[in-house]
Amino acid sequence: MGAARKAGKATEAGMSYLGARIPKSTRAALERYADRKRLSASAATAQLLEEGLRMEQYPGIDFRWTPSGRKAHVTGTGLSAWEMHMIWESHAKSAAKVLKNYPHLTAAQIRAGAAYIEAYPDETPSLERPAFAKVVKA
Repeated sequence: MGAARKAGKATEAGMSYLGARIPKSTRAALERYADRKRLSASAATAQLLEEGLRMEQYPGIDFRWTPSGRKAHVTGTGLSAWEMHMIWESHAKSAAKVLKNYPHLTAAQIRAGAAYIEAYPDETPSLERPAFAKVVKA
């Protein structure tokens, strides 16, 4: 089994094994992070690696814990990436129009949120009313 795993054979659907040498201090920090977040060290490693790669690809995006889980945010703002994307779309996808109404933002921040959600549209929450939220007429 060990040889098959080391060869990169899938251990779960869409997953593969990766062995890596890291400093002991980094491993200890990772294990403390995983314990605080109630994750396995493997899950914490996968999460942080994925987020790091996304932040590298989309400068101006960072990840924060929210009551509904870990979400992409636009650095330097209080806005999640999907909120910035909605603002951008509501202004006809024009950074100049957004800047007119939100002068505290920068064009780079607007582009970061818009580009990130264009690449990861599944991170936009559904705005549909859930089935259990019935409209009550008085």
